Amino acid sequence: MQTEDVFRSANDAIAEKGRQFGWTFPGPFLCECSDMRCLERLELTLEAYEELRSHPDRYLLAPGHEVADATVVRRTKAFTVVEKLPRVARTG
Repeated sequence: MQTEDVFRSANDAIAEKGRQFGWTFPGPFLCECSDMRCLERLELTLEAYEELRSHPDRYLLAPGHEVADATVVRRTKAFTVVEKLPRVARTG
């Protein structure tokens, strides 16, 4: 499992708790970048987070953070959404 997937799993758990408690305000989510030491917190509504998660290859990042082999899909002052590019199998 890659680092960004670990943070994604944590964010999914945060979103689940938010749904259980009926959050109507932006909740605290973690940056899903490749840096295991990153602890950047991002504020998103559950609706925005669920929209992001409706695309399985998209990740939530703090502005300026990067994930290898990804392209920027959306950039705001508060967060960036990237989509990982499919890995190509190499032969030979």
